[in-house]
Amino acid sequence: MPRILMVDDEPRVLDGVRRNLAQHYTLQVALSGDEALTILDHNRHATDPFAVVISDMMMPHMNGAQFLAKAHEITPDAVLMILSGQADLPSTIAAVNHSNLFRFIGKPCSPHALRTAIDDALRQYQLLHTERELLHHTLAGAVDVLTQLLSLGNPDAYSRARHTSKLVDTAAKTLLLDHLWELRTAAKLSQIGLVALPPTLVDRVENTPDATDAERAAYATHPQAAHDLLARIPRLERVARWIALQNTDGGQPGDDDQESRCIDVLAVATKFTTARKNTTETPDTTARRLTGTCRHRPDVLTAVHHAALAAARTPTDEDTSTIAIRDLRIGMTFLDDVCTLTGATLVRRGDPVTEALRIRLTKFADTVGIREPVRVTETDGETDTD
Repeated sequence: MPRILMVDDEPRVLDGVRRNLAQHYTLQVALSGDEALTILDHNRHATDPFAVVISDMMMPHMNGAQFLAKAHEITPDAVLMILSGQADLPSTIAAVNHSNLFRFIGKPCSPHALRTAIDDALRQYQLLHTERELLHHTLAGAVDVLTQLLSLGNPDAYSRARHTSKLVDTAAKTLLLDHLWELRTAAKLSQIGLVALPPTLVDRVENTPDATDAERAAYATHPQAAHDLLARIPRLERVARWIALQNTDGGQPGDDDQESRCIDVLAVATKFTTARKNTTETPDTTARRLTGTCRHRPDVLTAVHHAALAAARTPTDEDTSTIAIRDLRIGMTFLDDVCTLTGATLVRRGDPVTEALRIRLTKFADTVGIREPVRVTETDGETDTD
């Protein structure tokens, strides 16, 4: 049954609501805004979140409008409604007009009227949820196409984006971050701006001390180039903004804003991925360097550091095999770069076998020629030993 949270400072009101609604919904009640916020926070990552949150307007310490504003930050998908008496009607109307409220219900309210309002709210919740699912699936398909095109057009940039994605995903789960879909998407597309830069320029800036100021300035434009491309896609505006900020040094450690934390995770993961190409720098040395020179949050640094250590573990011999290109299967992971007979790199080690990549490698093997056999693993064999 749908989960409903009801907040009212009068116990007799909540008792009446329980009697009339408990058989129709999964109902939880709270006697204050503070108690209700605690309940919502504990259910932040639940698989069955609250669909509707209803609050009395006039409550001590925190009124209904103030509570629902904070509730929306914790559970942005829930449909919010307010209970209001005639005496506080003007303030309730103001709250509806200036907040994310779906409806206000007048007091006193009959059980039938309350059920009707809740059912309307549940339909609204389902509509929004269905629209979001459709949108996410559509955007996810578009993102997958972009990443596969990146793997074909710039194997190095694709490898970097995939490694960044792995670090971001692991760290975000550790830190219990919100906005996971946008954060994962930002990581997948974080390196797309490198397509506009010559690989030799990228290598000089990242791995040699003698890059010119002009080369460094050109390299610094790739996050903004990715932003300008992605910002044109509806619903990817936040993703584009985060990608543009991936080379920042993070915010102040005391800032707990969820969006700022997501940007910090992306920025730290990007720095670990860039440092990964340096054969003298391990995840431990990268962590020490960033701790001493940047303003990233300590918990973010720790989470990404641990993710990088996990990604650096080399698969055992039992997990690896050496096969021909024609025997590649989707889900395998390359343990070495895959190159043509002329030395051109087609795939970076650590990249997975996708359908587009398998087709491309098969065609190259039949025409230009590829150095075979290749080493692969059936596991997620991201290594960090170059």
